[in-house]
Amino acid sequence: MNRYLNQLKSIVILGICLFLASCGQHQEQKKTTAVLHEYKVEERPIHKALHFTGTVQPLHESTLSSPIEAVVETMNFHYGQIVKKGDVIVTLNSTELQRQFNDTLTEYLKAKDSYTIAKAKFVGTQDLWDSGLLSKNNYLSEKSNVDTSRVTLMQSTRKLTEMLEKLDENRSQNISSLSLADFDRLKNILASNHNLIHLKAPNDGVLLYPPKAGEDKSVRVSVGASVKSGQVIGLIGDLSGISIEIDVPEIDITQVQAGMNATVRGVAFGKYQLQGKLVAVNAQASNNNGLPFFTAVVEVRKLSAEQQKWIKVGMSASIELSVDNGKQLVIPIAAIKREKGQNIVQVKNETGSIEKRIITTGAAQADSVLIETGLKSGDVVVYE
Repeated sequence: MNRYLNQLKSIVILGICLFLASCGQHQEQKKTTAVLHEYKVEERPIHKALHFTGTVQPLHESTLSSPIEAVVETMNFHYGQIVKKGDVIVTLNSTELQRQFNDTLTEYLKAKDSYTIAKAKFVGTQDLWDSGLLSKNNYLSEKSNVDTSRVTLMQSTRKLTEMLEKLDENRSQNISSLSLADFDRLKNILASNHNLIHLKAPNDGVLLYPPKAGEDKSVRVSVGASVKSGQVIGLIGDLSGISIEIDVPEIDITQVQAGMNATVRGVAFGKYQLQGKLVAVNAQASNNNGLPFFTAVVEVRKLSAEQQKWIKVGMSASIELSVDNGKQLVIPIAAIKREKGQNIVQVKNETGSIEKRIITTGAAQADSVLIETGLKSGDVVVYE
């Protein structure tokens, strides 16, 4: 009896094991079948976004510089204020200018007097020459004196005109009628003050600090400060549009070219974004920590009146350039396996069989990768 029970128990246990094994195999087959995916290889348009950062600058800038050594007498605007074309920004006081004006005016009057005398003298010389009573050498000498006096007068006139422009005085007609014989008028002019220079804004814009003033505050000009000849007092920035300089690394330079559309965003822009264009790409590289990069300029040519209110010079900005790489073969990244240092995919043939194929990949995107070699359009890739 016990023998019979043991045999029965063995048969039941064996049956249970066989049942469980068959169920496990069935579930494994079902699981394997369920996770297989097929992907048909085809060309897709590839768009890539390149991102850069930069600083907002005016669309154009004009310099405001001192024409002579002087002291700042008055400043009618603060840096950062909006100015209009023709506004007097700074008034300079220069004792050197007073001396130069007197010397230039005296030189002009002497040149004018010399030319008048030479011209009058040449009238008699011309009569003698026409009558055959004067040698050719004497005639040419007198004519040369007249021509030389005329050139000297032209140069002196130009210097005086520049001086009057510097002084912002519109009395060139009165001075042109002046001569050394007009002693009283000449005395009054030389005794009057000609030491102030009014520097005016060449165009509408915002008054900006001179170059390097952000790093060295001593470069900034204030009332009472001494300025040298040619020293930049400020810049007039045109904020009807903006420009942003970006650094393009060597790896991306072949994809960047002038004329590309650019989207401009910024921390201070909020929800707003601007549309501009890449207008220039430097053909010569610069180095940053040993790595070459190329400067490029993005411009937003036109800002609305509302945009001009919240756009400020010096704001940080992020630039997005959209690059169109045409159509290329793409497969999911999950379909690629690494075997012996090579990229492998499983390709399903027309007969339904699966073969392994070595491929060469290009740039990766979010969940896909570009295929350079190993696959063609229409191939079916199988992967888990």
